[in-house]
Amino acid sequence: MIRKVVTHADLEVWTRVRNAVETYELSTVEDMRRELERDPDRLFLLAELDGEAVGCAFVSRSESGSGVAFALPRVRPAARRRGVGTALLRACSAHARELGCRELRCRADGDDAGSLAFGARFGFVEVDRQVELVRALMSDERSPEPPPGVEIVQLGPQHLETARILAAEAASDMPLDEVRPDAVEAWVEELARCKHAVVALDEGEVAGFAGLVALGARPGVLENAFTAVRRTHRRRGIATGLKQALIVWAAANGYREIVTWTQQGNAAMQAVNDKVGYRPGHVSITLCGPLL
Repeated sequence: MIRKVVTHADLEVWTRVRNAVETYELSTVEDMRRELERDPDRLFLLAELDGEAVGCAFVSRSESGSGVAFALPRVRPAARRRGVGTALLRACSAHARELGCRELRCRADGDDAGSLAFGARFGFVEVDRQVELVRALMSDERSPEPPPGVEIVQLGPQHLETARILAAEAASDMPLDEVRPDAVEAWVEELARCKHAVVALDEGEVAGFAGLVALGARPGVLENAFTAVRRTHRRRGIATGLKQALIVWAAANGYREIVTWTQQGNAAMQAVNDKVGYRPGHVSITLCGPLL
């Protein structure tokens, strides 16, 4: 049975199933509820086999462009090869059609050969790779050294409008086909809700920003929110200074680790992360294919 998540209890079950599959990227019920509030068109699905919840999925419009939906079907390993994944993918496709989308994008763990083979069976091909980077924190982290004339301060409400313009500029430079305007707005909203966020000021003007998001299912771990630097100010060490400022704050406030995800084609940001001590972790592969 494939059924829609309706109640809080349903969402709790959904989260448990997802966490049983994605053990490296745990979520909380509150995380999922915030996603639903942010995107009312997002559909959460549960898959039950002989009365037991063994799979889950969500589907929504993709941030990467119009006509594309993003789906995340997940099935517990012990219940695979019994048609559950196919049923979820069909249900995701049906909702994608209702959203006016023509194709699906999904994500698979780079080490999960079974999931990659499942996608290939339905015509899904790799279109992108996201690399997880991990930064262990130490008690004696080095203070940031921004370039001359640049000051790094805590983000305030007065910075958000300029950050919105800067985020749209950065989005247009990403190695993606398209980024929807509402996705940029969601990134700025996330920045405003960050556990801690900083901006780089050049003569009082925002030249860049970065933030940290708390991971409720992983105590002691923070995740980098969207980081951006104005085109006119790139390659001056501003992004490095912003990231180092976050590292110093996180270490001073008792956190043990920061994680971030970056696209394989984003060489500039990967170089910045490498410079401040991030090391590779998981690889997530984005697959694109037709609606079933």
